[in-house]
Amino acid sequence: VALEMSPGGRGFDLLPHVGATVGNVFTYASAGALVRFGNDVTSDWGPPRIRPALAGTGYFRPVKSLEWYVFGGVEGRAVARNIFLDGNTFEDSASVEKNHFVGDAQIGAAVTLGRVRATYTQVFRTKEFRGQQENDVFGAFSLSVRL
Repeated sequence: VALEMSPGGRGFDLLPHVGATVGNVFTYASAGALVRFGNDVTSDWGPPRIRPALAGTGYFRPVKSLEWYVFGGVEGRAVARNIFLDGNTFEDSASVEKNHFVGDAQIGAAVTLGRVRATYTQVFRTKEFRGQQENDVFGAFSLSVRL
């Protein structure tokens, strides 16, 4: 859902998503939404992410020579399997008791100059396992070039 406030001007959009992942590393169901505000929010489907995370993509199609947007979003996951916490799939190994519900909040900004896009995302994640001392907080910088 996108709304441009004036032709060629600033606008915002809302990108809701639901998803599921089934595999030997992760198995979970997720739902969330991303809100963006900037001078062109139609060039991509959200900034690239480190998975598991909100939906986004490395693909972009610049319309203007200078584009930017800021974003914020949330996602919740119902986790059935996380090999990094559950341990080996086929034999006994080290493991911890995981939290079955994990949430992320993310904020950041993306700037496109010509065919180059730079994005910074700050992630705030709830505790993923019992006994974890603090929530996870980390950032990611992405540089994309459209050839």
